[in-house]
Amino acid sequence: MKHLILGTAGHVDHGKTSLIKALTNIDCDTHQEEKQRGITINLGFSHLQLPSGNSLGIIDVPGHKDFIHTMISGASSIDIALLVIAADSGIMPQTLEHLHIIKTLGIKSIVVALNKSDLVDEDIIELASEEIRELFLSIDIDAPTIVPVSSVTQQNLDLLISTLDSASQQAREKQVGKVFRMYIDRLFSVKGLGSVVTGSVLSGQVTTNDLLYALPDFKETFKVKSIQRHGVNIEQAGAGDRAALNISGLKKEDFRRGLLLSNQLLETTQMIDAQITIFEPSVKLKLWSTVMFYSGTFESLAKIHLLNADSLEKDQKALVQIHLEKPGVLLSKDKFIIRNSSSDKTIGGGFVFDVKPLHHRKRTTVLISNLESLLHATEKESSMAQLVDHVLSKDRRAMSDEQISTALNLPLNEWFSSVSENSLFEVYSRNEQTIIIKKEDEHTFVRQILHWINEHHQQFPILSEGVSGNFFHGKFQINKDLLQKRYFDLLLYKLMIEKKIRKVGTTWALYDFKPSLNEKQEQDIDWFSKLYLSFELQKPIIKDIEEQARQRKISKDALRMYLKYLQDQKTLYRYQDDYIHAQVFLSVAEQLKEELSNKPEGINLSEFRQLIGCTKKIIPVLVSMLIDEKIITTRPEGTHTIVSLL
Repeated sequence: MKHLILGTAGHVDHGKTSLIKALTNIDCDTHQEEKQRGITINLGFSHLQLPSGNSLGIIDVPGHKDFIHTMISGASSIDIALLVIAADSGIMPQTLEHLHIIKTLGIKSIVVALNKSDLVDEDIIELASEEIRELFLSIDIDAPTIVPVSSVTQQNLDLLISTLDSASQQAREKQVGKVFRMYIDRLFSVKGLGSVVTGSVLSGQVTTNDLLYALPDFKETFKVKSIQRHGVNIEQAGAGDRAALNISGLKKEDFRRGLLLSNQLLETTQMIDAQITIFEPSVKLKLWSTVMFYSGTFESLAKIHLLNADSLEKDQKALVQIHLEKPGVLLSKDKFIIRNSSSDKTIGGGFVFDVKPLHHRKRTTVLISNLESLLHATEKESSMAQLVDHVLSKDRRAMSDEQISTALNLPLNEWFSSVSENSLFEVYSRNEQTIIIKKEDEHTFVRQILHWINEHHQQFPILSEGVSGNFFHGKFQINKDLLQKRYFDLLLYKLMIEKKIRKVGTTWALYDFKPSLNEKQEQDIDWFSKLYLSFELQKPIIKDIEEQARQRKISKDALRMYLKYLQDQKTLYRYQDDYIHAQVFLSVAEQLKEELSNKPEGINLSEFRQLIGCTKKIIPVLVSMLIDEKIITTRPEGTHTIVSLL
């Protein structure tokens, strides 16, 4: 069973709402103002169960020109359009405007209800039908099925239902996808339940108890307490459903047009690349033009920059960059409508193919060629590898499969095989997460990693250790990006398997690197070792050491290197910033072992100090070193700390 959205379209007073009431016995004019004025201002909703078992959620959109923006928000989610034309009036301005909107939004399935047929004779019906077919032909739309009906006499209502049923069986269901998106068209309070929102599910699925974001206004999540479809409680709603969600936390005063519910924290954009078409004959867009932009219920003033044309007129297409005044949550392949800046005339619409483009300040031949290729690949979904390449080229970093799916607005199974089998990409899978990067970018990272490790070896040639993983995280500025850190950790292990680097302790060194000392370094190290031996159990004064080193022409960096080397060689023992020569330390350890072998109950720190004859300052350092070397342990006993053998 398919769940599809049927949307009405057509001029005011042609009987859209009365026809829907005749079909469903539901009055879509629920607002008092609509009753008084006899026209639909807000979106009305009903549903129809078809003989095949398919279900239609029906959106009755307003036809009056003053409310065309509401019509656009309803049309954005429509699968089948029911164009209502009064037989006694024929085609009117809003009829043509609505039909252009239907075409621009990519609605392929259109049924024409020739309403009020009871008011005219057969000749008029035939003339009106021929006029409708010519209209469709003139704007390059396939000839529709035309059903003469009457909402008053109920003439041919069964035939109309049958025609809609056939259309529903031929219509493609929306791709579900991972990203749940639903523009909120109404938010109201229900006593005993709280806030309820309604809308048409554009993609993805929502289940009871799911957490959703209300974008772009809120970064916290709201819990779905219950879901209804056509007034019936359900556990899950998906793409193509008209749904009502009982949401905790969202308030009536929080509502504004353009609010989008999503299961992902989608980023906003104020600049998009798109293709647009103009269908209004009185309009000619210049290189830069100001328009009103509509997609779903989102609307914003926008500036359009033509990229491959200097001007644009009726029936012409162009690549454009659109600069939005307000941030919107848009995805690739989203359709949109544009009206003039005063929003009293619909002039065209288009198709988004990049929601995070670079700012195209110059309209170069190379740019136009790249954009045309990207548009074709997005529109036809002909080259998934090219689309993924474009997404990854933006930041030159790794992305998860979910991030790429969101950027492409495509489910994983439609693009992943094209990438996993393509030599242009490197794919890592670990702990149920898949990370993808362009090999070209990875090679750049590898060159930089090997360069930095080599630099370290050049600077510290006598040390076997290399560079820590955290060093690379800092260099690549990814300390707060868990996915990038995970990728670089995987890359380092890959380089280890390829025998380009090796693990030394907690660091990474070049695989073939071997530390070496020249004659001067050997002499300096010997001097440095003897200097520390001379301090015995006294804390050295660092400034004095640095001064003596300076006289021997030893730099501070070299001094630090020698300290690390002597520590690695176990010539010096270290605790924090303090060092003790191994001969001194091991002598203390032997004294302490001998003393404690006769005193298994242990000794206090005062007795320890008297035993080895040192100052109070060095005792904490010695104790910590002895603990680190697993020689002793300590325990509190009254006001004393007792030292005993481990």
